[in-house]
Amino acid sequence: YLGIDVGFSAQVRSTGVCVISPARAHPVSVRHVRTHETMATVGQLLAGRTPRAVALDGPLVPGPKSFAVVNRYRDCERLLSGGIFQKRCKPGPTNSPRGQALHRQTTSLANEIVIRYPAATISEAFPNAFLGIMLPDKTFVRPIRRGIKSDVFWKVAVSGSGLMKRVLTHLFGAAAPQIYRECRALEDHDERAAFVCAVTARAAHSGRSLVVHTPLDGSIALGPANFTQRWALAHLRERAALA
Repeated sequence: YLGIDVGFSAQVRSTGVCVISPARAHPVSVRHVRTHETMATVGQLLAGRTPRAVALDGPLVPGPKSFAVVNRYRDCERLLSGGIFQKRCKPGPTNSPRGQALHRQTTSLANEIVIRYPAATISEAFPNAFLGIMLPDKTFVRPIRRGIKSDVFWKVAVSGSGLMKRVLTHLFGAAAPQIYRECRALEDHDERAAFVCAVTARAAHSGRSLVVHTPLDGSIALGPANFTQRWALAHLRERAALA
C-alpha cells in the first residue's frame, strides 16, 4: 500500500512517500523527498513489488483514460468545506493558485502510477480529514490553528487516544502492532502524512473507507466508516442534502 503526501518544490523535501507492506518484518518504509525524486523513491521503496492500492494527498479528477486537470471548485471539496467542517478539516480549493499547483503535480504523479502499476487502485487522500472525522467533539472545544492541525490530530490519534492502534487493527489485523510501533516513531510532518495516505489506500482498497463521492469531480477517501464520529456523519448528510 503506497501513500504519497504530494509536494511541488524542486528545492525543499516537501513530498512524503510511504509504503506499508504488512507481510514484512518491518512493514513501514517512509521518506520525504523533493518533487522530482518522487517516482524514483517509490521504486526504491517498493523494491520490485507492485502496490495493491495507492492514495495521494492532492486533487484527482478521473478522465476517460487517465486523470484530468480541471480549474474549478469541486463538489467533493464543497461537501467538506461548509458548516462544522470549515473549522475542523476543510480542504483547500482546487481552483486556487496553490490548489492548481498541487492538482497538476498530483495528476502528473497519478498518471505515471497508472502507467507503471496499471493493476493498482488509486484514491485521493486527505490526511487531516481522515483523522479529523474520527476524533471526538471534545478535540475541537478550543480552535486549532490551521498550521498545526495535522500535528494535533496525529498526537491525539496516535499518542493520546489509541485510535490509530484500533484503526490499524481493523485494517491490517495481525500486522497492526508492528505497523503501529513503527508509525509512532515518525516525527517528520510529510512522512506522517504519507503514512496516513498509505493507510487510506488500504481502507479504500478494502471497501471500508468513508468516501465523499461526486460524479463529475472525483472522490475523497477518508477513514473507516465505522470509526467516523456522529458529528461528522450528521454534517456530511446535511451538506449532501444541501449540495
